[in-house]
Amino acid sequence: MSGALTLLEARMAAIPEIPLAAGFSGGADSTALLLMLNRICRERGVPLTAVHVNHGLRGEASDGDELFARDLCAREKIPLLVYRADLKDRTDENSARKARYGFFRQAMAESGAKALVLAHHRDDQAETMLMHLFRGAGPEGLAGMRPDSVTDGIRILRPLLSIGRQELRDALTADGITWREDASNGDTRYTRNMIRARIMPEIERCFPGAAGHICTAAGLLAGQAGYLTEEAERFIARYAGRNWILREPLLKTNEALRAVILRHWWAKSFAEGLDERALSSTQTAALTAIAENGGTVNLPDGRTARACGQCLHITGRDAPDRTEIPFTGSDITLGGITLRVLPDAGGPGDGARTQSIPKELAEGCVLRLRRPGDRIRPFGAQGSRKLQDYLTDRRVDAPFRDRIPLLCKGNEVLLCAGIGAGNIPRYEDAGERITLLWQGEMPWTYKPEVTENGKK
Repeated sequence: MSGALTLLEARMAAIPEIPLAAGFSGGADSTALLLMLNRICRERGVPLTAVHVNHGLRGEASDGDELFARDLCAREKIPLLVYRADLKDRTDENSARKARYGFFRQAMAESGAKALVLAHHRDDQAETMLMHLFRGAGPEGLAGMRPDSVTDGIRILRPLLSIGRQELRDALTADGITWREDASNGDTRYTRNMIRARIMPEIERCFPGAAGHICTAAGLLAGQAGYLTEEAERFIARYAGRNWILREPLLKTNEALRAVILRHWWAKSFAEGLDERALSSTQTAALTAIAENGGTVNLPDGRTARACGQCLHITGRDAPDRTEIPFTGSDITLGGITLRVLPDAGGPGDGARTQSIPKELAEGCVLRLRRPGDRIRPFGAQGSRKLQDYLTDRRVDAPFRDRIPLLCKGNEVLLCAGIGAGNIPRYEDAGERITLLWQGEMPWTYKPEVTENGKK
C-alpha cells in the first residue's frame, strides 16, 4: 500500500487489537478498508480475515466480484473466506442482508474474529440519517451508525465514518489500485440509491459540505442517545423483567426517556439483536400510549403488549409451563423463584414471603403453576374460593396469574408465592414445624414507592 491510502489511514477511528474479520465486496470502499486494515494488523500482529459473500444477484458480475476478491487477497496474503448465498429467487435488500450477516457470523466463528469491520463511510452515514429522518425516527435513529456497536449479535466496527466516498476513491486511484463497480448501486428504485443519486447531490449543491455537517449532527445525537440508553438500562434493571415492566415508575419518567426505555426493554427481551424485530417509531408510540392509557397493541414476532393495573406485559408464543415438582423437604425452584426450606423461625411468618407450616402438612405437596379447578382457603377466612377470584381481589395482573409458583396438595393451594397462605394451622398449634421462604423476582408483589409525607 502506498501514499494516498496511508494518509487516509490516520483519519480512521481507533482499531482494537483483537482478531478481526472484514467484509469485502470488492467495491471501492471495502477495498480501501481492507488494504488499510491489512497494514495496521500486520504491524500489530493482529489476525485479519476477509469475508466475501457472493449473493449471485448479478450473474457473471457477481462471479467477477468473487474472482476479484480472491485475486486481491491472494496477492496481499490476506486469508479469505468466501460464501455463496442461495436467496431462492428473493432479490430484495433485506433478504440479501440477512444472508450476509448469517455468513458474517459463521466467518467469525471459523476465523476466531472478535469483531467485524465494515466500510461504511461519511456519505453512508449522511444517507442513513436522512433515511431515518424521512421515516420519523427519534434520537437513536438519527444518531445513525456508531463506530463501535452490536448488530444482529455481532460486534461491528466502522472506522471510516469520518472519511468521504470520493476521498476513498481518489486515494485508490492515486495509488493505482482498481476496484469493482456494482451497477445495481445506480438503481434508484432502492431508497438509499435514490438518496445518494438525487437528494444528496442537490443538498450539497445548496449547502456545500452538508454530508459532513449531517454526520457531525449524528455524532451529537449519538452522545445524547447514549446517555438516554444508559438511563434506560438502569431503569430496566430495577423495574422490568423479560415479559413485564412496571407502569407506575415508568409513567414517572420523562416522556422522551419513556420511549427509549420501552424500545430497549423490547429489544433486550425479544429482538435478540435482530434489526428486523426492532420496534418501529409507530410501534414505539403505540406501546408508549398503552403504557399511559391502557389497552393492547400488536408487536413483531407474533407478540402482543397488554397494559394491566401494575405492569405492561408482553404475551404470546410462550408455551404454558406444566412442570410439577414434588416437595421433598429441600429447596426447590420453579420459574426463577425458589421455595427455601428453613428450620422453624420462631414465628408464623408474614403469610406472603415467609410461612411456618407443620412439617407433616408439607408431605405430598408439589410446586407448580395455576391449573383449572384450583381453589384456596385463605388463612383466617371461612370457606374456600376459586384461585382466580382470590388473585383478582388482590389486584394481580392477569398475565402474572399463570406465572406464580404455588405449593399445592391436589387442587388446594397452600401457599401462593409472595401473595398469601391458604389453610395453614395456626402457629400456636402443636407439632414439628418448618419455615418456608420464597426468594426471587416477584413483580406481582410490587407496591408503589411512598415518600416521607406519605404520598406516592
